[in-house]
Amino acid sequence: MKERFKSLTWKQTILVVSATLFFAVAIFIVEILLLVREARDELKVNQHELLDSVEQPATNAIWALDDILAAQTIQGLLKVEHVQSAILELDDSTPFVSVNNGAFPIQAQIFQNISTQLFGDLKLISRELYRPFYIDNSGNEEMIGTLIVSYDTLGLTNSLLSTLRFNLWATLARAFLLTLLLSIIFHRFLTQPIARISAAIDNIDPEFPSKNRLPVDTAHSNDELGLVTSKLNQILIQFERTQNKLRKMATRDPLTGLPNRALLLETIAVTIQRAKQQQRQFVLLFIDLDRFKTVNDSLGHEMGDQFLIRVSRSLELTAGSIGTVARLGGDEFVVLADGLHSPTMAAEFVDKLFKQLNAPMKLNEHTVRPAASVGIAIYPDDGLRAEDLIRHADIAMYSAKAAGSNQWAFFKSQMTERAAVRLRTEASLHEALLNKEFVLFFQPKLDIHTSEIVGCEALIRWQKDGQLVSPVSFIPIAEETGIIIPIGRWVIEQSCKTIRDWQARYNLSLPIAINVSSQQFQDQSLIPDIKQAALRYQIDPKLLEIEITETSLMDDIESAIVKLQQLKTAGFGIAVDDFGTGYSSLSYLRRLPITTMKIDRGFVSDLPDDSAIASTILMLGKQLNLSIVAEGIETQEQLKWLQDQDCQIGQGFYFSQPLAKQEFENKYFEPANAAVNDK
Repeated sequence: MKERFKSLTWKQTILVVSATLFFAVAIFIVEILLLVREARDELKVNQHELLDSVEQPATNAIWALDDILAAQTIQGLLKVEHVQSAILELDDSTPFVSVNNGAFPIQAQIFQNISTQLFGDLKLISRELYRPFYIDNSGNEEMIGTLIVSYDTLGLTNSLLSTLRFNLWATLARAFLLTLLLSIIFHRFLTQPIARISAAIDNIDPEFPSKNRLPVDTAHSNDELGLVTSKLNQILIQFERTQNKLRKMATRDPLTGLPNRALLLETIAVTIQRAKQQQRQFVLLFIDLDRFKTVNDSLGHEMGDQFLIRVSRSLELTAGSIGTVARLGGDEFVVLADGLHSPTMAAEFVDKLFKQLNAPMKLNEHTVRPAASVGIAIYPDDGLRAEDLIRHADIAMYSAKAAGSNQWAFFKSQMTERAAVRLRTEASLHEALLNKEFVLFFQPKLDIHTSEIVGCEALIRWQKDGQLVSPVSFIPIAEETGIIIPIGRWVIEQSCKTIRDWQARYNLSLPIAINVSSQQFQDQSLIPDIKQAALRYQIDPKLLEIEITETSLMDDIESAIVKLQQLKTAGFGIAVDDFGTGYSSLSYLRRLPITTMKIDRGFVSDLPDDSAIASTILMLGKQLNLSIVAEGIETQEQLKWLQDQDCQIGQGFYFSQPLAKQEFENKYFEPANAAVNDK
């Protein structure tokens, strides 16, 4: 006859139900819930009254753009109990004025979690502010800003818990005696058996888990503990079976099944030992797919995975006879070609690899033609360790990628030096920003017909150790590392400051053009940075012209149009720099909200002998009613041709090289002012 199952849960339930601890805790919980509800209701009422009290003065402050009044208005909020900070934002979500009570003491994570659960939804309150006494024809009000108030929920929680502290201690004291009694009982019936199981688990050999199965306690053979022990023993048996599979998976790429980095390093180490003994060379190829991000973004990640699988099969088909193919991650592959023993063999193999890899690939209804950049490192010339060979092949790959798609390059020691110089330059650029080593030079833009100055272009220089460093030496590195964004922000700031200084000192409003790199143009903070700088220095937006290269615009034309339209609407000038060197179509050019077109110096240098492109740009600019600036004018002949073609503005060494601020002012401002004063 089958033995009746005796539930351990039932045994424990009888003991727990008989204890009064359950009731004490239940009552305390109800008390907590009531107090929390009362505290939340009171807080909501206070928040509503607080917003009502400052809504009108805050509205008036924003409408008048009076930051002093705004600060005074919301500063009073900090005196309200538990108010942590207050922010006034403009209608475009730009912060206008903010105040706060400073940092509060850091609390334990569990305390923060409790606070979030109790008052997290009440931490922030906001109210939209509308233009005073204004309703449009549709009966709608015009929003001009938002008031946001943040509460110190940790302080609220602390106040609440303080009121509960006495009741908590009383409850804990009553529960202590019951807990002590129950602990003795549970130790006998539950803790001791579990401790024995735990000790048995500690003795399990991870390599052979099934040989160390847990003992079954006879006292619990027919309850949940006995059932758990039996199930654990079954798991140990299954675990040992799957452990071998996991060992294999740890050394394989889960998507392609190729060896991963760990297995590749082991394989290279073995190959190095064999190559040492046989005194021969072998080749390591670092392969990075070109335009893989385009495939991923346009077709989706699922098709991107299929693309990587197909590429890996193609690489295995080509390299299987001479070595091992591994995937490092993403779109990076490595071929350990121990069957190649010379640079000539490596070059011949890469050409063969490209032919196999470049074959059109069908992904559903889409046809994709894979391409790659390959870096080549040779043992022992380019490294004696696995990590060195991979790193040097990676460096060579970047050299190949710089030359274009489907290119390959051997590692050379000077590549490492260039990488080291790049790292040093990157670190120096960060220091240069901190140490204020950058300066602006200004190249004048003149009316070609009257030679009067009509503006200038701000050009950054790096004043390092008493020497001026050309932008050609550091701007590409700044763009690669992302530091071009804070550098560009500095240029915007200094240009606005210079415009304000010239207005104050010389009573002159001279427009300044600043260059914006591709990476900076894509940054979300660019437009707010420009607007805030112009507002901070109180300059007319039309005195600041933003120069964007044609190539930057074509990277994402739709997004570029939106950004340029925002700048133009705000009143800033927009110039397309180096026009004619990119790939913009006339349809896109017509849609771009630009004000100025610059003829690239490469076309100006060909004048007057080869004038076809310059003539076309001039005609196109006139048709679109744009200002035309010819840059790079160096000879009288070039100037004469541009004058005959009615080009409006010119700049270049014929007029002046870029000048330091003081030199620029001495040359173009002070004589004119002196003449005015003489009169």
